[in-house]
Amino acid sequence: MVNEAVCKRRQCNLSVQGGDVETFRIRSVSGGTGLRIDFCGDHRAPGFPDLARLLAAGLGATCAPTSAPAAQAMMASDRYVGAWSYAGGCYEIDDDVWACVIHAPDGSDRVVADIERVLVPSGRFVRDDAPG
Repeated sequence: MVNEAVCKRRQCNLSVQGGDVETFRIRSVSGGTGLRIDFCGDHRAPGFPDLARLLAAGLGATCAPTSAPAAQAMMASDRYVGAWSYAGGCYEIDDDVWACVIHAPDGSDRVVADIERVLVPSGRFVRDDAPG
């Protein structure tokens, strides 16, 4: 099993210094159930907030171990998915070359609201409610 540090290694460009305020949108999952949070900026740019660390601290979340074959497949495809859980539920941070998305499949309204309550007060994120 790969430990939590590997889970956090590439989650949404784990930079921690400075940067502009980033925008996110909350949407329904296409063809599925639940909600997702889409990050609108360049999630791999220097200065993009460290989502994994921010949410781990704010929610008390922990990352589930990833098997070595799964970690190798993620590295080969330049896609990193971390399954996180906390007292209020679970969510996944899905980071690939095109986007960074947080998906909360179970109890998503509550989980997404909890995540928003961490993101916005951090001063690094604002919610965009514009359609589209």
